[in-house]
Amino acid sequence: MGLDGDLLSALVGLMEEDRETMVPTRLSILVYLYFTQNATFPVLQKKLGLTSGNLSSHLRKLEELGLIRISKRFVDLKPTTFAVLTKEGAERVRNQMVRMRELVSMVVNKEPKSEE
Repeated sequence: MGLDGDLLSALVGLMEEDRETMVPTRLSILVYLYFTQNATFPVLQKKLGLTSGNLSSHLRKLEELGLIRISKRFVDLKPTTFAVLTKEGAERVRNQMVRMRELVSMVVNKEPKSEE
């Protein structure tokens, strides 16, 4: 099944509209935090299968964008890094999920062209 112009334009538009968060790793972090509200660094690293350096750089970028807040505190006498989704981050993730659902609906509802 091919993508028609409108659908392809919508998909490219979504990707272009928010290049910084549509990176798969960053989107995974944001979606995970959307459903959990917050997570420790080791939990994110394990759940998403990322190296510490890779996760650190993506978290830093998301924090610079104001989508998450990073905090460090002691838990059981050990320093622990937490990532918390901000209100702006939650709104952005929700809007992206709504747009993606609309795109998926367009694909599902599209009748395949016969190849006669």
